[in-house]
Amino acid sequence: MSNEQEVITESNESQDQQEGVEVQSAKDSGEQNEVEQKDSTDRPEWLDPKFETPEQLANSYNQLQQKFHSRRDEIKAELIDEINEEASKEVPVTAADYKLEVKDEDGNLVEVPDDDHMLNWFRDKAHNMALSQNEFSDFVSEYMTMQATSGPDWNEESEVLGEHADRRLERVDAWANSVFTEEQYNVFAGIPASAGMVQLFEAVMELNGQPKFNMTSTTEFQETVTREDLMAAQRDPKYWQNGGDPSHIAKVRAMSAQLAKQRDSNVN
Repeated sequence: MSNEQEVITESNESQDQQEGVEVQSAKDSGEQNEVEQKDSTDRPEWLDPKFETPEQLANSYNQLQQKFHSRRDEIKAELIDEINEEASKEVPVTAADYKLEVKDEDGNLVEVPDDDHMLNWFRDKAHNMALSQNEFSDFVSEYMTMQATSGPDWNEESEVLGEHADRRLERVDAWANSVFTEEQYNVFAGIPASAGMVQLFEAVMELNGQPKFNMTSTTEFQETVTREDLMAAQRDPKYWQNGGDPSHIAKVRAMSAQLAKQRDSNVN
């Protein structure tokens, strides 16, 4: 082979090698552009650069939301504890420590026995509800106002009994306090004052030997039965006619017993 032919051959081989390199370079460049185009297509434009995928963003958001709700619940629990702690400072230690600080229409403190069943019920309920002393007083005051307005109006009832209505009520109350046990009297005291109630107990008093209500002066009423009262009751037809009325006979016997007690008391 001549030198000229060798030069031509080497030139062709060099050209082929160069073309091969260029083809491979173009191929590599095309693949890179394809990868870059694919990455650009897969990654949304709105995705923050610090997140590689939307899934990472969603997971981060969920974690943040959980932390927010958890902290919100903690703050809520702390506030409730603080409120309860502050409120508990005004709650008496025991139910019995609640004081009755209720006033009537005239501004006087209402007196109720400490062993009153209703008062103790109010105290227990107030303590269970963690009420303060002021709230307890308002609670009881509201109840008593409601009770007063729902019962009979004594101003109207007293008109039925007449000008000595208050004295008649006092007399019935004094008698009940003298003959009833403490428990029985508490039940009696809980009955709303009305004309009918006074008249009923006056009738019961007569059956127990007490005289009819009778004012002996402008300020005094008859407190004990007299012999004249007994004789008048015995002359009543209800005592003897047709065998007599059992209730009237019982009344006469009670009057007789009262007179006997009075004689014995005077002798002693």
